[in-house]
Amino acid sequence: MISVPAFLIPLLSLFNAHGERAYPVGGCVRDTLMGVPPHDWDVAVTSSPEATMEICRASGYRVIPTGLKHGTVTVLVPHSGDPADREGSYELIECTTCRTEGGYTDGRHPDEVSFTGRIEDDLSRRDFTVNAMAFMPDGEDLAVLDLFGGQDDLQNGIIRAVGDPDTRFAEDALRLMRAVRFAVKLGFVIEENTCAAINRRAAGLARISRERISDEFQKILVSPEPERGVRMLTDLGLLPHILPHGISPEGMGALSSLPADFTARAACLLWGQAADKADENLAGLRLPNAERKDILAIICSAAMEIKATPRKAREWRHYKGDLTLTALAVRRAHIRNRPEEAGELDALAELVKSSIARNEPVCISDLDINGKDLIALGFKPGRLLQDILCDLLEVVWNDPAKNFREKLIQEALKRKY
Repeated sequence: MISVPAFLIPLLSLFNAHGERAYPVGGCVRDTLMGVPPHDWDVAVTSSPEATMEICRASGYRVIPTGLKHGTVTVLVPHSGDPADREGSYELIECTTCRTEGGYTDGRHPDEVSFTGRIEDDLSRRDFTVNAMAFMPDGEDLAVLDLFGGQDDLQNGIIRAVGDPDTRFAEDALRLMRAVRFAVKLGFVIEENTCAAINRRAAGLARISRERISDEFQKILVSPEPERGVRMLTDLGLLPHILPHGISPEGMGALSSLPADFTARAACLLWGQAADKADENLAGLRLPNAERKDILAIICSAAMEIKATPRKAREWRHYKGDLTLTALAVRRAHIRNRPEEAGELDALAELVKSSIARNEPVCISDLDINGKDLIALGFKPGRLLQDILCDLLEVVWNDPAKNFREKLIQEALKRKY
């Protein structure tokens, strides 16, 4: 028996009561058949967008006309199952009219959308067979509507384009990357003809916004199989359109040794690149400035000395701040096959953790003295004052126990004369 959430059943029944049909469709069907709880539920409906709004509003549902041009209406479905419930939590359900699409001038969006009310049309325009299935009414139960062999491909772990793969990728070039993303997310392989079409169509990524490419790439990099994902992007000719300055081959083989964190894995992948090349790679991903700077900071830590001493641990914290342990982890991933270096680095990481736990001073702002205190002692503002504060920080790096105002004043006065 196919199970859907209780809150969804009244909505599906509502369309049936009005002589229409509503089909859970796409990823929610795929995940349900795999025994994975879906993140969201999308519904294909036979009614026009205007009729969808009328049917739902007449029954008490709140609706949002989120994409009428493409047939999409978002329905706020209360978890209680009562359409009139305005107090409890609710789910956002996208109800999209079954349609066909035609003409993809920009290689991403259809030039024309025709509402047909036929679920067969809706499924035939989807990307991959495992995403082109629907649940349809079958008496009191639901059955799987599978026109393209999606269940067999799920069973066999295959990502296969619906119909002609060249046509699917010409319609939307982002599907080139989505094929890789689904493969590594689900642990599947990409079918041979679909792979060949990706290779032929790889240049089509140039027509896709950098933000959309970046989003897919980030999902691939934090997937359960990041190495395989990057290798597939390389073998299929997609990577040059994502990272034009290439990657660190050694870094690609180290990704899974790091947590599923994009910042760490991106730094690992670009480790060893010149700062300007790495920055250009990251610029093309349209990352937030803060994230881009963090990745570059980790990459630049390749030049820092690895020495397992308490002082060196404080230096690393000074220069890398909250990124210290991540930077050390990325470096550790790159030397994982060199036991002697790895041992020294592991020891340094433990010292950093101890330093953090003790909240040791590592920056000038952590000192128990500041510029105003030094001026009060007769020091003149300017470069010399800053140099003395740096000297005092060196003192504290060597011995954190000296971070007391009286001791620091004594150290400062030694430098006055």
